[in-house]
Amino acid sequence: MASRRKDTDLPGLAARAEREKAEGDPTGFMSGALFYSDFAIILGGCVDFDSMVPEAEQRRIVQLVAHDPSLARPITADSLLKACSKLERDYLSRARTPHRLLTEISLWWMIEVPRIKVGDVTLTFKPKFVKGYAERARLARESRGALGVELPSGYMRVSAHLKARSAHEAAERALDALDLVRASWNLALNRGKEWRHSSGRPAPINDVRLSPFHTVHDAAGALATETFWFDPGYSRPAGTFSDKTKFAKILAFATNLRTRLASLSYHKDIERALIRYVRALDSADLNDTFLRLWSLLEYLTDSTHDSYKVATRRAAFMFKDRERSQLVLSNLTSHRNRFVHVGSETEDIESLVFQLKRYVDVLLLFHLGNRLGFDSRSEAARFMDQPPDKMELKLRVKRIQQARKFISGGA
Repeated sequence: MASRRKDTDLPGLAARAEREKAEGDPTGFMSGALFYSDFAIILGGCVDFDSMVPEAEQRRIVQLVAHDPSLARPITADSLLKACSKLERDYLSRARTPHRLLTEISLWWMIEVPRIKVGDVTLTFKPKFVKGYAERARLARESRGALGVELPSGYMRVSAHLKARSAHEAAERALDALDLVRASWNLALNRGKEWRHSSGRPAPINDVRLSPFHTVHDAAGALATETFWFDPGYSRPAGTFSDKTKFAKILAFATNLRTRLASLSYHKDIERALIRYVRALDSADLNDTFLRLWSLLEYLTDSTHDSYKVATRRAAFMFKDRERSQLVLSNLTSHRNRFVHVGSETEDIESLVFQLKRYVDVLLLFHLGNRLGFDSRSEAARFMDQPPDKMELKLRVKRIQQARKFISGGA
């Protein structure tokens, strides 16, 4: 059911919409221009939909509600949510039909990759799906002017098969599955990368990247839609990864990671974190990479709504030399604030990104590898609040035991 997003003023939006409607929308707040209006855009920011409703469908629902001449009056927060919920239910009641996303990945064709199952999505590498790839190639040729770039060549073909209610849902879920697998592979490679210095424009950090061009097909191979999915951040092809010995080790690491992930009580949180991680390190814009990694650091330390000092303290807890970590993290915080507030850039951004990646890598591996039985991301983060000094920790244990006796004894 559609619900109000936290920290938004849906009642205030509804009140303004009701006034505009009563007065004939003199300012164009409701009607806007073309397909857009202030009302529709703000409404989209105020409503949370079921996670199975793809972003494109969410936009369609919001547009239908925002421009519905028969919208119940008076317009209230509840009436807007009711209208969104009805269309959401209509979408979720649709039958799921077979779809297949086709794309390519920067692996050498001689590398052997087993079929991988991620939830109900089946990933097949080097698939024999001739008709589908012929249709994909045709659409790419016809869209060359809109793309504005040459697509990579020599990548390995990969397909993602699943059942979905629409092509947009199929694309979102298939790309999530592919990126979750790529996250495990790239984490295995990235955790050994301490520093990098590039001359000219830096390349993205990830070695294993997708083609920027994706298409969705029906079971027979025909295009399910003439729409294609394109990565706007794409800059240039990656070199194809060709080390067969190293890739065998990467596959073993990834298998172990998926086993550990499945055992976590809060595995959905860490799945999203891994997807965010791989997408952050796909970016050729290292300023964008830095901000995405910083947001992920806050997420993994469960400090998104806290002072930056909480994130840096918890991240530093992961390292033996906490004084050094605090100095590094304090400097990273200062750069983040300068960039966000005054747009201040630096030629050291590549070094800063690799420093920040160091902490994000370790936090991801902590969540994935711990056997302490945390029930949630927040509980794991609170563990990071423990004092690093052994004597102080002993004293805290003693005080907790004393408090337990005091509480059980009563007053």
